[in-house]
Amino acid sequence: MKKVIFLVVVMFALSSVASAAIISSVDRSGGYSDTRDPIGTYDGGTDPMTSDPAGLHDGMYVFSDRTFHYASTPIQLVGADYVMTFNNDKKVTTVTYAVTTSRTGVLAVGLDDRFGDDQQGMIDAITALIGPAGTFYDTTMDLRTDEDTPQNLSVFATEPLPAGTYTFYGTNNGDNNFMVLGAMVPEPATIALLGFGGLALLRKKR
Repeated sequence: MKKVIFLVVVMFALSSVASAAIISSVDRSGGYSDTRDPIGTYDGGTDPMTSDPAGLHDGMYVFSDRTFHYASTPIQLVGADYVMTFNNDKKVTTVTYAVTTSRTGVLAVGLDDRFGDDQQGMIDAITALIGPAGTFYDTTMDLRTDEDTPQNLSVFATEPLPAGTYTFYGTNNGDNNFMVLGAMVPEPATIALLGFGGLALLRKKR
């Protein structure tokens, strides 16, 4: 079975008050070119489609160039201000996504469980421009997509990071290089449910 990587960057602002999007821009570079629904024709520098104003929830498109949807979204992630990246970016090894955020928040990445036991190593490679190995750790949450064979994504996260630009890139292993990005503003109690700190270390690896 072909392995596919999903990356989800989720920004959790430390506030109980709903507010505007945390991600202010996404600059895609070095990507694939094609014509696919729902975005139509695009090239390597085309930025992702704008996410739904209601944020991440079941039924939303996962990608700008596929009609797959999110399904079984954890309650902690509902309302995310997400960015629909390009599935076909898995075909290149040069793609980067520079994500600019407008306030302090928590970055998170979702990794396809088919990558097996070394999920932490894969996460560290994808996020090497953001911080040293271990900056992203397992939250014990999973996302799912409604592809013909539904895929589960393990969600890894950081401690709160300041507003700024954070660059993610492919893992340079052939066709496993695409990303999904997002942001949300839950209540502080919801943030606690993500398993920040020592609890994240208790997850059993697949």
